[in-house]
Amino acid sequence: MFFDCIKNLKRKVDFIWQDEKYQNLPFIKRGYAIQSVIPFDSILFIGINPSFDEKKNKHFKSFFYDVHKSEVLHGYFRKFEDIANKTNMQWSHFDLLFLRETNQNNIKHMYNHILGKEFLKEQLKISKTVIETSQPKIIVISNAFARDLFLHECKFETYFDDSIGTHRIINNINLEGVPVFFTSMLTGQRALDNGSYERLIWHIKFVLKLEN
Repeated sequence: MFFDCIKNLKRKVDFIWQDEKYQNLPFIKRGYAIQSVIPFDSILFIGINPSFDEKKNKHFKSFFYDVHKSEVLHGYFRKFEDIANKTNMQWSHFDLLFLRETNQNNIKHMYNHILGKEFLKEQLKISKTVIETSQPKIIVISNAFARDLFLHECKFETYFDDSIGTHRIINNINLEGVPVFFTSMLTGQRALDNGSYERLIWHIKFVLKLEN
């Protein structure tokens, strides 16, 4: 069972992208990119937004994609798959924002201006619904800006639960008690070192064992 993003999101996201007041914002003409399906009861890895490679992306277009059906799994997703395999869980990934841009400083710059912030917040409203509806078993957020948006714009409240050593969501009828891991990046130059990565996997296993 899974949440169908195309069926449930396309009309809403198209409406945002076609809104006249946003047409002069940076990068909007590149279109959006969104994961097409989110399995229920998975480990949900939350990112900030899809990247954009100007050398490879000659044409601007909006699209949905299914990372699980890719012939070759992109390097960015390999740690997610590895964690899922080592914890015997399904995994999924969802970016809070749909705008295609690699440099996160440009996204932050947009967030600091009135119209840009409004544009991003419209996307975050949709993302909150996706996260709630897909009912993940575990949430992993490995990006500081994504953490800020998750807490302050999506309005997910958490508290640190000493009994499991990580945060839980509170005051949310759909996700009450769901464990949340806030970590460093899992891939790239500033990724977790091997020891920290192994501890993260151990910790997820530990929490899953307590929850089951």
